[in-house]
Amino acid sequence: MTAVSIQPAEIGPSQAQVLSRIAPFEDLPEAVLSLLSDQSETRDYSAGQTVFSLGQYDGAEFLVVLSGALRVSVTDGATGAMLIEEVSQGGIFGLEIAIADPDPSMFQQIAVTAEKDCKLALIDAAEFKSLAANRPSLMRNVAIHLASQLVAQRFRAMGAQAAPEQRVYAVLLECVERDAVSGAWKIDKMPKHRELADRAGVDEAAAAGAIAALIQEGVAQRNYPGLIVNDMSRLNQLAS
Repeated sequence: MTAVSIQPAEIGPSQAQVLSRIAPFEDLPEAVLSLLSDQSETRDYSAGQTVFSLGQYDGAEFLVVLSGALRVSVTDGATGAMLIEEVSQGGIFGLEIAIADPDPSMFQQIAVTAEKDCKLALIDAAEFKSLAANRPSLMRNVAIHLASQLVAQRFRAMGAQAAPEQRVYAVLLECVERDAVSGAWKIDKMPKHRELADRAGVDEAAAAGAIAALIQEGVAQRNYPGLIVNDMSRLNQLAS
């Protein structure tokens, strides 16, 4: 894990003020924000730089994106399929892992890279859990934040299961690769609609309609004989 620079945690109003604008730290007492700031370490990364390589993340800390954006890749060890998510400014990666303290083997297939030049606050998981246990306002905010995410994910999944398009997008994700030169997400050669339909378990018309909708929404664009994905985060949402 190589960073451009490592700075000691900024203690004081400036760091606390930044954190106070990020859920789940909004509206917390200044004393809690100050303690949270004490536990954070800020790091700067350049676009494309590795934050955690595959298998390196162990859940010992979680990341708050103060500026820029991260790309989180999760690989399915059984199928090789990859789920890619962008965590933009104000987002958090790993909070649920820090709180739940799961078996580290559950997240050994995670890799984290700077999608854009970014500044991160790394917060120690053990220290954070200790602070939250003794500060009801922080624990309440965390509970509300994670519950909101769970509700959004559940209802999104319910809607996706009702639509064959979701299965088509999941198949597409398996085909997407990142261009080593341009950095664009793309499919060099699109599978035929019949092949997509067979792999997704839908009819051919549904597969064709799903691709058309993706292009109409601007999530992707044709690049014969392939496809360029303009918005990987949105494609992941549609597929999950």
